[in-house]
Amino acid sequence: MELLNHDDGTWSLRKVSELEHLMLTRIRDAADPTGCGEAEQRLYPPPVAPRAGSGRGGEGGIEEDWRQFVQPELRASFGDALKVVADDIGRATAGFEDGVTRYEINVPKAHADHWCSALNQARLVIHHRHDLPDEDGEIDDDPDPEKWMAMLQSEIYGILMEFLVTRVLWLK
Repeated sequence: MELLNHDDGTWSLRKVSELEHLMLTRIRDAADPTGCGEAEQRLYPPPVAPRAGSGRGGEGGIEEDWRQFVQPELRASFGDALKVVADDIGRATAGFEDGVTRYEINVPKAHADHWCSALNQARLVIHHRHDLPDEDGEIDDDPDPEKWMAMLQSEIYGILMEFLVTRVLWLK
């Protein structure tokens, strides 16, 4: 995969392999924390530490306000970012190069923040759902295929995030 930043207000992913394209099409599913409490906690942390006073006393309080007003907005924001990314990926063009299918995705620079949000959310969920090691942690010598694919997916997303942060967003 080649990642390019263009002077015309776009950036692109070129020479995307079928496996890389498959991983990209799975961002939305990968970012869904449903059924993974640790990922939910990480994405939607409570506003105060457990057992800390809310300052209001009684029913409700800051925790209830958080659940009612902030969490839905966070979920909507994450959902909006995932939709933008899915739409961008949906506009990929396929070509045949050296006997294999390669994809190209051209993206407006204005979508870079959405991509970072979606990729970050997906990586957080993947790491918690599959109990992946931190960057300094040891990798199993023989992980199961599902865990291996999760590590690969996370790495691809991480490479994209690094490109976006260092080559697209910092150059605005």
